[in-house]
Amino acid sequence: MSQNEIRLREHVGIVTSDTSTRQFGFFVTPLRNRMWIGMEDYVMVDHPVYGELCPLLAVVKEIRNYEQVVGTTVNEKTVETLATGEILGYVDLRDADARPLRRLSVPPSPGSKVYLPFYEFLEDVFLRNQDGKRFGHALHVGTLESRAAYGNGDSRPLNFYLNGEDFVKQHFLITGMSGVGKTHAGAVIVEELANKCRCPVVVLDAYGEYVTVGVVGKRLKELDAEGFASAKDYPFDFKVSVYASDVEGTTKTLKKCGVELAREDRYSVRGISSRWGKVCDEKTEIEIKDALMEGVKPEQVTVVDAKGLAAEERGSLFTCIIRSFWSARFDRSVEPFVLVIEDAEMVEAKTLRKVASEGRKAGVSLLLLSQHPAEISGTVLSQMGTQLMGRTTGNADLEHLKNTVGEKSALLPQLTTGEWIANGMALPRPTKVLVRARYSHSV
Repeated sequence: MSQNEIRLREHVGIVTSDTSTRQFGFFVTPLRNRMWIGMEDYVMVDHPVYGELCPLLAVVKEIRNYEQVVGTTVNEKTVETLATGEILGYVDLRDADARPLRRLSVPPSPGSKVYLPFYEFLEDVFLRNQDGKRFGHALHVGTLESRAAYGNGDSRPLNFYLNGEDFVKQHFLITGMSGVGKTHAGAVIVEELANKCRCPVVVLDAYGEYVTVGVVGKRLKELDAEGFASAKDYPFDFKVSVYASDVEGTTKTLKKCGVELAREDRYSVRGISSRWGKVCDEKTEIEIKDALMEGVKPEQVTVVDAKGLAAEERGSLFTCIIRSFWSARFDRSVEPFVLVIEDAEMVEAKTLRKVASEGRKAGVSLLLLSQHPAEISGTVLSQMGTQLMGRTTGNADLEHLKNTVGEKSALLPQLTTGEWIANGMALPRPTKVLVRARYSHSV
């Protein structure tokens, strides 16, 4: 990849003498293509040893102005703008197959030019895992705060992706106060998993908001027509098995969305037993296995719709179902699957701890959604490899999360609906994310 393929033609600054292997300062040069460089923008510098073949990638963390005297009197002044770039690592372009972000061992050279990377270059970086290999299944969750320009000069926000393969290797947490969009974010991830990974997904749905996850929504049709999202990437051809506490109500919801169960072989709705959440014994576990396990297959989403049940009833029902699924994995009645749990704090603590601690080895990957992470065991939270954290104001919840996101924890009370801080083992740093619209029909 040549120099012109990875950077804009004009540079945006010059590295100062204040450099280290973690960050560098640079004088900002006014830009012709845009108003100004901003916070959270990505910039690039040639490697101090290997040059342009190993560009160093950084994110702008601070911008400040200062005045300096340029003549013989104090009235002869100029305003200079200084920025600080936090170094993420460098990319070795000499290897086309594996391009991990490698740790820098030598500080950037003072006087080096600072550039804005092309969108295409950044997209390639963010679509690779820690080993530098491209994602097998890139899950498009939303966009970043930063924008970048294509080679033709057009600019747009950078996409934020998760690696679908991570969902069979680690657990995932979505947390935030009521109303911030946890279920929306969960549904977006389920859409991505079902359409791209084709792995079995089981959703313990507290409020009946996932039952339409297999129905193509208006937004996808609009984006497909505009060329921003391809229907080929989102065929929505997977099967959906719904087990509902209120079969009639769930059926009406699906009918409003255009699903005719009598003609639709992709959708099915069955009832769940009222005793499952009350008597969680061996007999009940067998009943649940017989009723639900048929739906846990590749290219299929199983939704347990508990809409209408009280919180305590939901907690008991979800606990019993989790035990049954856990047992089914050990006797190999079902394939490995992703288990999505709404209101995770309502599940019996002992059961949740067991699945969180041993689930990855057993083939059960968790996606937990919680309004109050302080009510979830620290043992469980410590097992969450990736976190998506929305607006949080409760002191106890913030206390539980602050060690996870570092300085970004100060942003949690300020976030609005749809804004999240993404953090995890596979991410170079905690990052602010805007979750995309649902492509499936919203309830």
